[in-house]
This record gives sequence, structure tokens and C-alpha cells, in this order.
Amino acid sequence: MMTAVALVVMLGAWAQNSVESIRLRYAEAKEYARTHTGSDHYDGADFGAYYHLEVRQWLPGTGGHIDNTYLYYGELDSDGEEVIYKPHYLNFATKRFNYAAREYYQEFLYDKDGKVAFIYAYDPMTQLDGDEHFAQYEFRFYFNQGKLIKAIVKRKSGDEKEFLQVFAGATVKAAYQGDYDQLVKAAHAVRKLFTDIEKEAY
Repeated sequence: MMTAVALVVMLGAWAQNSVESIRLRYAEAKEYARTHTGSDHYDGADFGAYYHLEVRQWLPGTGGHIDNTYLYYGELDSDGEEVIYKPHYLNFATKRFNYAAREYYQEFLYDKDGKVAFIYAYDPMTQLDGDEHFAQYEFRFYFNQGKLIKAIVKRKSGDEKEFLQVFAGATVKAAYQGDYDQLVKAAHAVRKLFTDIEKEAY
């Protein structure tokens, strides 16, 4: 039987993230979501394991608001014990929501201990410090044990066909600090949502 110390060591080793290891896990999570979301197969082959929450509201000033959150989870080892229902952990989450005609998209990848490992966010229309006009932005933040190790920001203006990288570094530039803080807060909120759903549904 695996000891508690050995389990802690395994989880600690698993949670040591690099940009390369995060990108590999992220690609695997994206592929799982692509091939399993909405599947109705009950033989276990393609049956997706996730929670889906859809919120529909009518907001003053912006009209219809739809927020779709998908929470993809995995199973933790049970210290060698045979159990029917293994404990879950949140592995990957996606959020797609709108305000008026603007559609936003976010992704969150987590370690097994619940710490965020990666955040991706698409902002369809914003104006940051130094921008003369509104532009589209992509944010990517990589974490090791909950601490930022790399930030990448890309920007696309109205007349540009592709996103151009405007920042990359191990810390967050002041112009992007507000977006970073909001996204980290959103990552924690999504994990809490998963925990609350688990209490009722599992």
C-alpha cells in the first residue's frame, strides 16, 4: 500500500511545471475536450467526464448574456485502496461568455493539488495603456506551484490579420497587471465552482 508520504512526494513531483510540460498537458486537455464534449456514448469509450454550467441573463444596457463553463476533471489515486468513487480533481476548464456582441473566451489548466498551472484568455475589444485604438488581445500565463513563471501577451488591431506578440517575460508588465489579477481571480472562482458542484453532484 502506498504510504501518505509517498503520495505527497508523487503529487509534489507531478506539480513541478515548466512551460514545456504545461504546453504538453494543455494540448492533451484540449484534445480531450474536443473529442469528448457532448458525446452521448454510454459504453465508456467516448463518454466525457465533465460538468457543464450555462447561465442565461438579460443585462441592462448589453442585452442577452450567455455564459458557458465546462469543468473537466480527473480521478485521484486512493492510496491503494479499492473504492467505487475515487476523489476528483479539476484538470481543465473553459469559459465562453458575451457582453452585447463581444464574445470572450478563457481557459484554465490546474495541477492536481488545485493550483492554477496555465491561463489563456481572449479579449475581443479592449484599450490598454499605450493603445491609440481598441484592439483584440490574447493573454497566456504559465505557473509553477501557483507562482508565475512566464507571461505572453499578443495583440491584433483592426487592420492586422494575425496576432503579434507585444510582451513576454517572467513577470507581468504594469499595463497588463489588471488583466492578470482579474484572470487569476477568475481561475480561483472557477475552481470554487467545481468544488461546490462536486459537493452536490458526486
